[in-house]
Amino acid sequence: MFLKKSVKTVKGKKYSHYSIVESFRDNGKVKHRLIFAIGPLDDEAADRLRLTLNAHSNQDLVVAKSDDIVVTKHGAYLDVAVLVHIWQQWQFHEFFQDDRWVTGMVINRCIDPVAKCNVQEWMTKTVLPAYIDTDPLSMNAFDIFRELDRLCQRETELQSYMFRKIQEKRPNSLDVFFYDITSTYVTGSRCVLTKFGYSRDHRPDCEQIVIALMITPDGYPFYWKLLEGNTQDVSTVCDLIQNVKTCFPIQHCTMVFDRGMVSADNLKTLEKTNWDYVSAMDRDEINVLSFFETALPTPPMPEDWEQVLAMQEFQPIDDDILYYREFEDDNRRYIITFDVARFLDEHQIQRNKVEQINRWLIKKNGDLKQAKKSRNRDTLEREISKISKRFHVHKYLSVQITPCSRTVTTKTGKSRTVESFQLSDTIDNTALQKEQRLYGITCFISNITQERISAQEIVQWYRRKNKIEEAFREIKSHLELRPIYLTREKRVRAHVAVCMLAYFLRNDIELQLKEHGISNSTETVLALLAECKANRWVFDKSEAKTHLNITKVSEKQQQILKALGCESIVDVKHVKNILQKAENWL
Repeated sequence: MFLKKSVKTVKGKKYSHYSIVESFRDNGKVKHRLIFAIGPLDDEAADRLRLTLNAHSNQDLVVAKSDDIVVTKHGAYLDVAVLVHIWQQWQFHEFFQDDRWVTGMVINRCIDPVAKCNVQEWMTKTVLPAYIDTDPLSMNAFDIFRELDRLCQRETELQSYMFRKIQEKRPNSLDVFFYDITSTYVTGSRCVLTKFGYSRDHRPDCEQIVIALMITPDGYPFYWKLLEGNTQDVSTVCDLIQNVKTCFPIQHCTMVFDRGMVSADNLKTLEKTNWDYVSAMDRDEINVLSFFETALPTPPMPEDWEQVLAMQEFQPIDDDILYYREFEDDNRRYIITFDVARFLDEHQIQRNKVEQINRWLIKKNGDLKQAKKSRNRDTLEREISKISKRFHVHKYLSVQITPCSRTVTTKTGKSRTVESFQLSDTIDNTALQKEQRLYGITCFISNITQERISAQEIVQWYRRKNKIEEAFREIKSHLELRPIYLTREKRVRAHVAVCMLAYFLRNDIELQLKEHGISNSTETVLALLAECKANRWVFDKSEAKTHLNITKVSEKQQQILKALGCESIVDVKHVKNILQKAENWL
């Protein structure tokens, strides 16, 4: 049945008449049968009646008072659906077809990291089980730990799989790799890998593990390894080369790694492997280079650096912000660069430190002059040593302690002698010049010849190394790699693998969006997508009639979906199918 409007014109005036009719077929022709003649209606009354008739004939339509319409529950929809789409684009669902908990753990890490034992509860608040054809209410939460054990056993296989997929989708990104290590601390019962060591999380009070990571220039992780918490950076390179050559079909590549890993043995191993490398040297190593004296016989100063660089034949890079001079020794290239901004900043910082220590000395001398009790020299020396190291001036500034006496009068009128001191400082100009000699200086080292790559490109490759530092920051913060509460080694390894997979998805989203001109971070994008939820509506409190739908997709969300190639996840049929499956738990 439907509402039919008839219009008649009488003497130039139009009259509207409404009636309720139904359609029927007569010899194959569609005809209308009058059910009830209503008469004239205004537009508002006609709309209300039309809605009532639609509700009567369409079970998906419900008529209710506005006060009776209540949203009783929300569930994550669009952010989950997008991550599942990316997961399936890379065909991880095929690799983990027998381990559905892994999908849940990885997507949970991307959105709202929770403890492993709470992943099942989190899944009941999302449409994720509908995508992996699983009823979360019937799942055994203990299975998650069994899958962690299996994931650990398949770690090498997973890394090879990820490498192959990157090779298929982005073959041009496998000529250069960035490598670095980080640490993360562990709380609770200890794991066999945990040791006390240099903490990059500034938690020396906690035992930790070390994670070695290798990524492509686009940021995709494909190799990682857990090491004992006291592992030194420099000791990891040789094992890395052997492991990578064994696990991946890499015959030749360029490794870009941090200066802390540069050693004679590591460089020789890379050269024997026929791999190229780009790295930098520590300042202490620069000082002993035979040609550094040739490059800069005297340290430049803020007032004469331009003349010094011109005389020493430094060439500009980056519009006179960075200068370089190149040397070769034992088939290795050394590119000494001079960063003008950093040079000026370091000089200013050094002046500020001297001013700070001088202010401290003035204040301390004032206190010593007013001393009413004798002062201990050893205590004063320890205090001076501590403050000098805190301001980082101990290498070139020394403080002299001169004894002095003063007479004080007690409250009873008696006089007594107080032994105190006065302080003064001197600067060792030779030591200061040695310190200033390296201001603004970096020395890059590589075995790639000038014919193959320019000095500018080597500098750019090393600058892009911050991509792996960004990966560590995101894995630790947004994906909550730390602290680790698991104790068994297998599960600790699997936890790291889950975080790497989650970062892989987030990195892919950010990269795809950038390629379509969207510069928002993955964190911002997922937060925006999370606004589109699956909603359960109650239409009649007495009969508890419910309905599931999703929040209206905004224009910005549509733009993101188009850039990621997943507009289909908000199609009416797709949404209806997913919500029907989610009816049991949402």
